[in-house]
Amino acid sequence: MIDRTLLAVMLLSSGLAAAPDHAEAGTPAEDFVASDADRSGTLNAAEFRRFIALGVAAGRPRAVMIRDNNAYDMAFGRVDRDRNGQLSRAELQIR
Repeated sequence: MIDRTLLAVMLLSSGLAAAPDHAEAGTPAEDFVASDADRSGTLNAAEFRRFIALGVAAGRPRAVMIRDNNAYDMAFGRVDRDRNGQLSRAELQIR
């Protein structure tokens, strides 16, 4: 299992929405929209899990790392900079 500190540094050093390795995969922006079940324009913790699952399916290494280490809560907390319990496109570094 990866060290949690190392995982935190990796999450903070680059956006979670890094470009997919698979050309046929949806973009992070498309995954964000698909994950936003309540159409609020932000992702709650459950929607974030869906966003990560789509990232895993697209082959995004950070998403795979979060899933493999069951680090959903830690990743969510690190990205939720304003601590409002919702992740914006800006917090996820999605244009």
